[in-house]
Amino acid sequence: MPLGSESSSVQRPFIRYAVEAGWTYLSPDEALNLRQGCITSPVLDSVLLGQLAKLNPGIVNAARAQDIVRRLVRVRPSIEGNLAAWEFLKGLKPVFVDTEKRERNVQLLDRANVDANLFHVTDEFTFSNGTPPDIRLDIVFFINGVPVLPVETKKATAVDGIAQALDDLRYYHKKGPELLALGQLHALTHLIRFYYGATWNLSAKALFNWRDEAVAADDFESLCKTFIAPRRVLRVLTDFILFTRKDDELSKVVLRPHQMRGRNGAWPGHAIGRRSAGWSGTPRAAARPTR
Repeated sequence: MPLGSESSSVQRPFIRYAVEAGWTYLSPDEALNLRQGCITSPVLDSVLLGQLAKLNPGIVNAARAQDIVRRLVRVRPSIEGNLAAWEFLKGLKPVFVDTEKRERNVQLLDRANVDANLFHVTDEFTFSNGTPPDIRLDIVFFINGVPVLPVETKKATAVDGIAQALDDLRYYHKKGPELLALGQLHALTHLIRFYYGATWNLSAKALFNWRDEAVAADDFESLCKTFIAPRRVLRVLTDFILFTRKDDELSKVVLRPHQMRGRNGAWPGHAIGRRSAGWSGTPRAAARPTR
């Protein structure tokens, strides 16, 4: 692939590979229509409302679906809100069902039947929290209307492209925390390098090199397709994100492939309250991205 502009050499191919891997592409205008035509909505409202009803028959009606969406998009714009959003994705948040006079947990994702979920990807995603300036992300991946994975791309000739992309993600967390409160993973690439990490953990040391870990992937196409394979993303979101709290400070990591394989799918990620994590493994430090 010739090393051209950011859009032609990295962003567009990334989206094309995502579509080939099983994601449905939405143009910026199509995505905006699904957000009720409003750039202040961080979710694809109509998709999320429909999936809530589909995945929760007998529990979620139209009114309850609207209430769940309001609760989700109003989580605190911080890592604490990110934990709450993750709990929504894990199916740990309840809704009161008046006909049963009890609370029932709500499913935003179907982990057992991957095909029951809707996987969308869009580019040039503009978000506003009502306070200028707006932010515009290169690529955003949605599952059932929830933005779970922002991707920042830089042109292949940018020597410090990964550092620039990380700076952009820090800016988005600062200027659009309401959107990033919902995102759980992020990826940064400029074709030659491909890094990823957990949102709300923005140290360069917290980035992992996907090229080193995807042993079967030796080109950009393979790197993209293995990283954003829908089944893999769904499993990482629900089983391999870890929140820990120490001395009342909340932190977040995503497990690496060898740690995932070591757990053999038997260990679910969990959210920690006021106690420290009951997990003895320590994520291996990633190599610092080359500037």
